[in-house]
Amino acid sequence: MLRIASCLAALCLLGAASAHAAPDDAAGDKQIHDYVLTMDKVKAYEAADANLQAAANSNAMLRNERWQMSREPDATPADLIAKFDRHPNIFIFYSKRGLSTADAALIPIALMSACSAAQSPALAQGMAGTVSPQQIEFCKANMSELQSMPILSTGD
Repeated sequence: MLRIASCLAALCLLGAASAHAAPDDAAGDKQIHDYVLTMDKVKAYEAADANLQAAANSNAMLRNERWQMSREPDATPADLIAKFDRHPNIFIFYSKRGLSTADAALIPIALMSACSAAQSPALAQGMAGTVSPQQIEFCKANMSELQSMPILSTGD
């Protein structure tokens, strides 16, 4: 529960890119809303992210590319997907796990938003255009396992 509360606070601080698409990005909101979360995808994302972190810790060029990527626009899902397209040295870690650029961009947004909404009915109402009932149910059904994963930690 504490991690979910922390994620909720982080979503409020990070703004539209983390919680939903930009206010004028109806297509992005729909893309996040319609994204299908599965444990296989979430676990693949977690493994890819851990492998990327480990590689970046020992590779200055990769670490620099991650930094450069973090400085690029990310207000919409399209922006996030484009970041992975522009950084194949980063994306390769996700593609090796069977994830698409859309998966790599949308899993953290959809998961954090849905799990936050799962903990707060008031928040869920406000995010109805971005978070689907299926995503909320996914989080509720898998909450104990998800809470043990770094993806729901704000320490990254």
